[in-house]
Amino acid sequence: MDVIKSIPSVWDETVVLSVLQISDVAAFARRKGNTWFLAVTAGPVAKTVRVDLSFLGGEGTWVATLIRDVDKAAAVRIEHVTLRRSDSLYLDLNSGGGFVGRFIPFR
Repeated sequence: MDVIKSIPSVWDETVVLSVLQISDVAAFARRKGNTWFLAVTAGPVAKTVRVDLSFLGGEGTWVATLIRDVDKAAAVRIEHVTLRRSDSLYLDLNSGGGFVGRFIPFR
């Protein structure tokens, strides 16, 4: 997976997101240079969460690669979309599942 391989080991900024619920949902946005990564993990109960993208800087457009859980174990859906910081993502998280997104400024 291109997105997973591109995740750096050192960050310029980390933001703990408001959907964080101890032992239930962990949600972090991390920035390296001008690229943001979003990681959300679910606890033992499947749930839907809304993630506000206001952590993305500026008023521009972002090209996003989103990796989502699907109903089948160990299966994912990959999406390529364009988003703004005023948008939100709605994530259906499987029990013990998660989400990864990479956001690159559109030029």
